Amino acid sequence: MRYRSALVLLFFFVWLLPAFGQCTPLTPITGVSQESDGIRAVFQSGAVLKLEVCTGSVIHFLYSPAGTFPQQIDYVVTKTSWPPVPWKMESSEKNVTLTTSALKVILETDTGAISFATLAGQGLFRDGKRFMIPEVVNGEKTYRAETVVEMYGSREGLYGLGQHQAGVWNYRGESVDVSQENTNIAVPVLMSSKGYGIFWNNTSRMRFNNRFVHVMYISSEVADTIDYYFVYGPEFDNIITSYRDLTGSAPLFGRWAYGFWQCKNRYKSQEELLSVAQKYRDQHLPVDNIVQDWFWWNRKGEHVFNRNYPDPKAMVDQLHKNNFHLMISVWPFFEPGSKEYEDMDRRGFFIDRTKIPHLPYHAQGMAAYDPTNPEARKYYWDLMDKALFNIGIDAWWLDTTEPETEGQEESILLGHKLFAGSGDRHANIFPLMTTRAVYEGQRSASDEKRVFILSRSAFAGAQRNAVTAWSGDVLSDWLSYKRQIPAGLNYFVSGLPYWTTDIGGFFIASPSDPGFRELFIRWFQFGAFSPIFRVHGTRFSADENELWSYGPGAEEILLQYDNLRYRLLPYIYSLGWKVTSEGYTPMRPLVMDFREDVNAQNVGDQFMYGPAILVNPVTEPGATERRLYLPKAKWYDFWTGAATKVAADGGKFVDAPPPSIECRSTCARARLFHSAWRKSIRIKSPPIPSSFAFIPAPTEVSLCMKTKMTLTIMRKAPTPQSQFSGTIRLGR
Repeated sequence: MRYRSALVLLFFFVWLLPAFGQCTPLTPITGVSQESDGIRAVFQSGAVLKLEVCTGSVIHFLYSPAGTFPQQIDYVVTKTSWPPVPWKMESSEKNVTLTTSALKVILETDTGAISFATLAGQGLFRDGKRFMIPEVVNGEKTYRAETVVEMYGSREGLYGLGQHQAGVWNYRGESVDVSQENTNIAVPVLMSSKGYGIFWNNTSRMRFNNRFVHVMYISSEVADTIDYYFVYGPEFDNIITSYRDLTGSAPLFGRWAYGFWQCKNRYKSQEELLSVAQKYRDQHLPVDNIVQDWFWWNRKGEHVFNRNYPDPKAMVDQLHKNNFHLMISVWPFFEPGSKEYEDMDRRGFFIDRTKIPHLPYHAQGMAAYDPTNPEARKYYWDLMDKALFNIGIDAWWLDTTEPETEGQEESILLGHKLFAGSGDRHANIFPLMTTRAVYEGQRSASDEKRVFILSRSAFAGAQRNAVTAWSGDVLSDWLSYKRQIPAGLNYFVSGLPYWTTDIGGFFIASPSDPGFRELFIRWFQFGAFSPIFRVHGTRFSADENELWSYGPGAEEILLQYDNLRYRLLPYIYSLGWKVTSEGYTPMRPLVMDFREDVNAQNVGDQFMYGPAILVNPVTEPGATERRLYLPKAKWYDFWTGAATKVAADGGKFVDAPPPSIECRSTCARARLFHSAWRKSIRIKSPPIPSSFAFIPAPTEVSLCMKTKMTLTIMRKAPTPQSQFSGTIRLGR
């Protein structure tokens, strides 16, 4: 036994050696000074750290290994100065404590570790140590940055980081690469159920790695400093409001943008586009926008309509006369053979060119332009202005804004030089800058039409450019549909308020397939409760994607939800105003409104649409009931108005057979339903009817409303009653 014990001890010692060998000694702090806006600490190594007090609940963290903070252009953060707020610094033998009206930030002088806590002492976030590893990237001397976040004992949920397609809602125990890719959107904003958010201010590729649940490693491939904002809410709405204060607010769209959109891959002629629009009007199907997808051009970037569109101006005028808006697809690529290509090439506006052609999508020598160059941005918009905006185009579909990788794994920005510097340093910034080109361009050209941009990718700050992201070229199957819900919910808690999907999936399905008809209906029901309500996709057997394409039984159900969307439009447009005026988020995972409810923290397939409607999409074929979670509240059946006390005393999981929708005998399935519940809310009189389903629809819902509206903004109890009373210009 004595020898056996000795062997066990020897084994334990040998096992620990690699762990000790991996430890890096922490550098102590040699001096701390108080400045007007925060504190500065100098390390024995010569590194410097600053904690800037922006507000009582927002702390800007900066760390530089070089002892100074380099002056660089910040393309994301737009707020550079803050009004003074009260705070104090206190020192002890081992700690320096910075205290604001909401937070305590404790700096350990022997290790350099930083802990963020509430005034009551509840631990929130611990920045245990940080590494800046010298590297040469793309010919530039720089660093790989990493912060080690210690999370021992924490059971918090983690959310945000943009949009990703693994079907994961809570990222606790996960690793997420934050980089641009078709169907994956990089937004370096992390939210915690503890009530804080981290905005990691870096534009290179990043990783948030919490696979070992007790530690999270946040890293950037290229950095001169570690730069992040710590934001305390504790409610998510407060965190997102602060984030938008930093990076810009989201404009209000024209009323039409919140209605129904008709789109497919693709309308191939002026005649086809106009005939589809006319059929919608003839059949009195509510719709506000129709979309012209790609290949309307002769060459990418030239913006000359091909011969299938003999009179583009007359086409746009006819659509406007028929009360349609028109969105058109524009790419950030230019094909050889045009004078625009030659001119941009001569001016050095291009990043890279296609090496291996993939026709008809990528021609040999096709080039992506550099939107970090102000002159290139102006040139890009001027082309759109002259050829498209001047003939009345209403909105912009900016496709491939990652940008497209032309079949290679790595971003085409990597290894190239941009006007802003190394493409590796700015690998995630392309969608922010190209949408900036169009937003600022249109705003400079006219103030008579609100900007709307649909972009396949986004980045922090893109909301200020009137961007709605869509989830990319997803498959037309049940699994892909199911994954869009947590993907979208994480996007929303990343601070960007507008998002949508290709209803039915982009690729590929037949409208005559009964199984796909069921999927399309389910996806359409989900879309009716999304901020932007849009069908799109590649269809075969019949190249159609209109409401009548799926058979009379399906069409009847689709029309019910189309009509419902317009009956809810006063509510939806009110939410749009809240987005702009209050920093609100319209599509809300349960953790936003029930943050301390552990069950709500882990529900990623339900959401609140605004303060009143709980939406529970059906994501399984042939479903006859839906398991859902009702947080503690007073709930009403959305369809009947009947009250229920099932969750009055506490949250409950229920297996609910939501109301079925009657359909003709030709309907593929008799029980096609979408589960929705209403929450008890306080409103100022006059009251809304007992069920939103009873809100009267306008006589002609597709017409652009010219009248003034007074909108009541609703909040959930027990928030005090609040009302927006005034005139909103609905806009074009």
